[in-house]
Amino acid sequence: MSALTKQLTAVRNWETRDLLVVAALGIIPGLALLPAVFAGFTIRAALGPLGTILNSGLFYLPGLMALYIVRKPGASILNGVFVGLVWIPLTPFGLAVTVPTIVARLGSEIPFLLTQYRRYDRSMMLVSGAAAGLLSLGAIYIPSSFQTLALPMQAALIVGHGLSGMILSGLLAKLLADKLAETGVLSAYPIVDDVDMRS
Repeated sequence: MSALTKQLTAVRNWETRDLLVVAALGIIPGLALLPAVFAGFTIRAALGPLGTILNSGLFYLPGLMALYIVRKPGASILNGVFVGLVWIPLTPFGLAVTVPTIVARLGSEIPFLLTQYRRYDRSMMLVSGAAAGLLSLGAIYIPSSFQTLALPMQAALIVGHGLSGMILSGLLAKLLADKLAETGVLSAYPIVDDVDMRS
């Protein structure tokens, strides 16, 4: 069976509870992150392009949590759609924040796709968070005219977005999901086995 066939089979194996978890992790954090959306534009206005680094990783956090918990292809991307359904009507920025966030979800899926969604350790979460940050930056790079900045500034943006994704998304998603698993509410998912092994 080819890798693509395996992924298509995994997509067909989604259950209702998986959709509910992904939706909940999109809608509830989507609402909770609304202040960060507004603050992000204020920070960028005050600090310039480097201001985009400070909280960008938070925007990919729900997607990585969904992917880490459900462990099925497309969980992060679908989560981004639910987040967008919250942000589009409730912010004046609409697609300006939603599109890069969904693009970031593609980035977060790539490292797991390369391992055929078999590994969910800390290093994978860090790489996934970094990939989300970098792909999201790529989505706004030309529209924001970042290519016109001095090379040191561009380098700082690339490194900063990668680190923001690693820490505020990848690492934080794992920590929060593990804590949630310890409460027992995720007993139907493999994440509880990881928590048990660690304890």
